[in-house]
Amino acid sequence: MKASRARLAAVIISAVLLTAIAVVTGLALIGNVFGDNIFLNNMLNLMTIGMVVIFVTIVYLYVSNLSMIKTLQDDNEYNLGVRSAFFNMYAFQKRVELRSRLNKIGKKAEHIIAFTFSSLVISQNVNRNHEIYLINNHIANFLEELPLKIGAKKRDFVYAFSRGSFLIYCAKQNEQAIQNICEIIAKDAYDFGEQNCRHIWVQPFFGVTRVYDSELLTHQIENALLARDNSEKNFETITYYQDSFRKSVSSNDVEELTQALENKEYVVYYQPKFDLAKRQFISSEALIRWNSKKYGLLAPTKFLNKAESIGLIHDIDIYVLRQVCEDLNELIRRGRRVLPVSVNFSLYEFYSANFLDTIMGILDEFKVPANLIEIEITEATSQANQFLSISIIKKLKENGIRVLMDDFGIGFSNVGNLRKIPFDVVKIDKSFIDGIVNDTKSREIVRFLIGLCKINGMEVVAEGVDNKEQVEILKKAKCDTIQGFYYSEALEKKAFEKFLDNNPFEKKEGSNA
Repeated sequence: MKASRARLAAVIISAVLLTAIAVVTGLALIGNVFGDNIFLNNMLNLMTIGMVVIFVTIVYLYVSNLSMIKTLQDDNEYNLGVRSAFFNMYAFQKRVELRSRLNKIGKKAEHIIAFTFSSLVISQNVNRNHEIYLINNHIANFLEELPLKIGAKKRDFVYAFSRGSFLIYCAKQNEQAIQNICEIIAKDAYDFGEQNCRHIWVQPFFGVTRVYDSELLTHQIENALLARDNSEKNFETITYYQDSFRKSVSSNDVEELTQALENKEYVVYYQPKFDLAKRQFISSEALIRWNSKKYGLLAPTKFLNKAESIGLIHDIDIYVLRQVCEDLNELIRRGRRVLPVSVNFSLYEFYSANFLDTIMGILDEFKVPANLIEIEITEATSQANQFLSISIIKKLKENGIRVLMDDFGIGFSNVGNLRKIPFDVVKIDKSFIDGIVNDTKSREIVRFLIGLCKINGMEVVAEGVDNKEQVEILKKAKCDTIQGFYYSEALEKKAFEKFLDNNPFEKKEGSNA
């Protein structure tokens, strides 16, 4: 492609020079025929100057184009691993501005698509960058041929690669066509990844925005990138831009949440879990609170979504795990009663490339046995990518860490999910427990869910149990473990330790629990 462009430029310059020579020669001959004509001499001089100016301009543009191509090649060699002339952000904006002005005449639909790949390492000791280069270079070449594959015109598309993200400007394509384009790219990426990137898992995430006259192009590119970020955060393949993406978190929120982490204002509370057969507490769940000097003690619903929006969720997940391990280490050193603790992890953290290594590293740092830490993930997290989640869960279990499915029943529940994914424990969501005393249908649904888990060899925890009537029904339904206010609310560390030493529920002489 580069060679053909160079030949075309050479042909254009040659044609212009030949035309200039022909014009100058013709004027000279006319001057000889008609004698010394001042008018013709002036015309000859003007034409000569004009040809020189045109020639210099063409040479300048040609050299500038070569310089831009050289810059693009250098940029893409670093980012894509090959010296291609795929547009960078600056060239993309200039090209899109031109195309957009032309398309406004016909008032055709315009969209910008931003996408990237979450290329998680699934094998250690491999050259991860090499395979990332392979997939990026393949997609760059694939996009060049995309218009032909969908029966569109090349001039209606502009492509770029910048800071790890692909950008596509699409003109004359409605939303259904945009959806199809994303699906075509995703399928090609999956196919190429399976055949050529055997050591990384390739998952594309797309963000799409409609192009409007009233907004600056840079702003609209940011919209597409924001939509892409939300797509990756929520593990959705395609996300369309919404104004709420920019309004969800204020700069004040960012400063407060970040400062709270630095000041260690986030605290860990523990809610015990009661085994109905053993009649004793067998574990607990770590639950985060924000002990804010300004707002008081806040539940996670008041701040975790904001923390996730500003990219702070990774730091908070690790903060909680470290605090739990520090508390367990202290109890072990003091010879106190120690129960396993389940720690919740976000979808983002669970699928991070070094998730297992991070957990095991923290356990080693605090000298905490692996059987004292349990990992809780939501059903939605486990379903985001079944192949990868099964692999991660198996590795956790191989290292002695039990894995719990949280909020079972409110996501993508089906028999196949329980059969395929090797959870140790399933937690039935509170929304099912609330109605079991007065509603027969709710009671039967819970019985069914418990039976389903038992068939698949999994323990069952009922969440949000608030009264004795619920406990009795769950006991008859063969539920294994109860978690809820009936036994205890979530307690801070010292209160939790005292509760375990002296509570009315554990198996004692004369206890009816």
